[in-house]
Amino acid sequence: MKVHFAKELFRVFVLCSLILISVSMYGIIDEETARTYFTQALEKVYAGDFKSAYDLSVKAMSGRIYVEELPYFWYLRGRLAIANGLVDKALEDFRNFTLLVRNDDIDNLVGKVNYFRKLNLGPSQSFTMGYVDSIKGNVRGIEYFQTPTSLTVYGDNLVLLDQKNKRLVYFKNNKMLKIRKISKDVKQVFYNRDGNLYLLGNKSLYDEKEQELLSDLQVPYIAGADRSGTIYIVDFDRVVKFNTRTKERSNFKLPQRTFCLDAEMTIDRIYILDALKQKIEIFKLDTLEKVGEVSLAEKVWSFEVTPYGDLIYLGKDKLVAGGKDYPLKDVDFIEYSYPTLFAIKWKGNTVEQYTFKDDKPILVNIQDVSFDENSAYAYISVEDLFGDEIHYIKYALSMYEHDIYVPTDIYAEQKDVQHVKVEKCSGELVSYRLQGVRVVGNCPILTKFTGSVRNSDDLLSKKVVWIAKWVYLKPVPPGIIKLSAKVAFKEQIYYDTMFYTQKMVLDSVGKKKE
Repeated sequence: MKVHFAKELFRVFVLCSLILISVSMYGIIDEETARTYFTQALEKVYAGDFKSAYDLSVKAMSGRIYVEELPYFWYLRGRLAIANGLVDKALEDFRNFTLLVRNDDIDNLVGKVNYFRKLNLGPSQSFTMGYVDSIKGNVRGIEYFQTPTSLTVYGDNLVLLDQKNKRLVYFKNNKMLKIRKISKDVKQVFYNRDGNLYLLGNKSLYDEKEQELLSDLQVPYIAGADRSGTIYIVDFDRVVKFNTRTKERSNFKLPQRTFCLDAEMTIDRIYILDALKQKIEIFKLDTLEKVGEVSLAEKVWSFEVTPYGDLIYLGKDKLVAGGKDYPLKDVDFIEYSYPTLFAIKWKGNTVEQYTFKDDKPILVNIQDVSFDENSAYAYISVEDLFGDEIHYIKYALSMYEHDIYVPTDIYAEQKDVQHVKVEKCSGELVSYRLQGVRVVGNCPILTKFTGSVRNSDDLLSKKVVWIAKWVYLKPVPPGIIKLSAKVAFKEQIYYDTMFYTQKMVLDSVGKKKE
């Protein structure tokens, strides 16, 4: 007991000493000057200059700080230390601070460090399922779609194929935008990672304007696309790879002829459901070498896979995942955009939406904040552990000011991808993830877990970010306003914390008026 108390007392002494050292190094500054440095640090963060931002955050803590704002200063300095690779130093500073004051935002940030220092990519032990919403083909006697056979999402957009009536139905955040007739016989719709829509027919692949891109297919099924946008099509006894930018195609032979009912992809595997064998066969994505298979206890028509390789398949009145059953009745087939499950029911012409979430964390990152005369805008990335964007997530995403929910318009947009090139592995993964960059070069681990590819020429130029728009506080108080972006599924909550200040609002509005 006495030893523990002595250690705690020593930590407090160290904390006080650090503050005194900072004061002696930079001289005493007053509270308003500290706020000015804090604002400048934020502006550098949002501009992507993390080194200058960190230096300014250190300078901001070199003098007097309003007591109620001290956790904000400490959090920002630690966050920027992590982004600059000073992870152990940040963790030690956080330990010293939280000896005196418990802080949920610091705990959350430390949790993110632990995510990436101890990556758990093993099979999920549990899934969370919850109803979200539904779209209906018949509304007040008007028919919009009938027996849908395929759907695809990108950002907050959803496209549904009404194969029988040869039409595409477009939705945005579950609100129908338009219905478009098509002339081709299409059996599958697919959004690529660049946001372009593709249509797969019985023998050909088309773009959204129905221009033929690939022909001479036999019984094709799109499994997905890799990070460069190359589409993978399972076709009888082969996998066809089609580069959407160069229009080049290549064929890879499968070990045997396969009647493919369904096919899915992760970042390094392709999964094929063979109707004759009633098995899901698993192949390496780069070499198409077979690495495993899963025998199914019952007849399965439709399956999905999480980014981490957990299989989800549709049984009789149930979903099966991780060896557990989840009730789901009268469903004809499923589509999945992690972590949103779409249950397609021909009876009633309905598409129901559910969260179907594993036990892996989601990384939320506020990357930028801007203002006009009426509204604030936060630019938020929502990604899985591999750094790939999560689509159709608006229903779970919300914004808070000072921990109070603010009514928010949330929508998805494409934003330029920022990337860094490395010649060898250096630094920690969490540092790159907090910077929101994608790593190219000679470090497979950093490339794999930042949503990237090895060669910058193959890297897509855009990615999906979520923009939250709300009416900010007026008049803007002179202090620091805390922002939180949260993604919540029942008891699972993932969030990020950043800030804005009065000066940032005035400067941003002033620039827009010029």
